[in-house]
Amino acid sequence: MMMGVLGLNVVVMIAVAAVLFMGQKKQAQQQTLDQVAQGAAADGGHGAAAAGDHGGGGGGGDHGGGAEAAATPETRFFAVGDFTANLAGPASTHYVKLAVNFEISKEADEEEMKQRKPQFRDKILSLLNSKKPSDLQAIEGRNYLKEEIKTVVNTVVSKGKVEGVYFSAFVVN
Repeated sequence: MMMGVLGLNVVVMIAVAAVLFMGQKKQAQQQTLDQVAQGAAADGGHGAAAAGDHGGGGGGGDHGGGAEAAATPETRFFAVGDFTANLAGPASTHYVKLAVNFEISKEADEEEMKQRKPQFRDKILSLLNSKKPSDLQAIEGRNYLKEEIKTVVNTVVSKGKVEGVYFSAFVVN
């Protein structure tokens, strides 16, 4: 019986190691926001880094506000900051770490954005706390979260609007 338990333990450890290895490999293959911006700049477009990205580099970044091919010269970004939040679930020990940046319209008042940053952070944290780990594992779940963030933030902003949400880092544990 002891040999059976030992054998099962070895199989489980190998499976966990394989999952961790595959996750690291997948994460290494994803393009960062800076790499995408550099690619757009190399193609003659105006990427996020060339247009004044205040969010910095990081992990796998995705655009969350439309089907634009490249940022326009008028594109402006507003860094909301880094977040670490507990995820929902029965006795959940899972959390999410991410960095959020907004693409704001040219009508948006950056001073208002700075003043409302605590409201943005509160709304984003509330959204994150309502998510289960399974909600954020797939790209569809992350894109849906971006749309939720954009919608809830635009209810607070009085001048201009948030046109897109970018994650410059995103880790679910």
